[in-house]
Amino acid sequence: MVWAFLLLCIIDLRKVVLVICLMVVSCKIDTQDVVLSGYIYDSESEKPIPNATLKIENWYYGNSPDESYTGYGLYDLTTDERGFYSVNLDTSAMINIWVIKEGYQKEFKSEKRPIKNEKINVYLKRVN
Repeated sequence: MVWAFLLLCIIDLRKVVLVICLMVVSCKIDTQDVVLSGYIYDSESEKPIPNATLKIENWYYGNSPDESYTGYGLYDLTTDERGFYSVNLDTSAMINIWVIKEGYQKEFKSEKRPIKNEKINVYLKRVN
């Protein structure tokens, strides 16, 4: 009798572990990686700007029913010689981008719910 009870407990425990594993996997599948990339250009000449600094603030939320933000990540990037930047974000609900380069006005962009491979180009104005 005791053995039968213990056997039922073990079977139920396996079901609980299986359900927990499935929940963890489904949460990871729900959070898609976002690749954010683009170019930084001079607004007048439309030439790429190398070595521009980007500050990216990535707000995200998990599987909360009210879709409230559960956290954020901060990223510091520098464009390459072609003015190109790229960053992988775990998941994203909203991003804020600040672009800074000496001799240019600081630029700010904000994007809600960026898509999986979001390309955001930024044009900087020269300081007079």
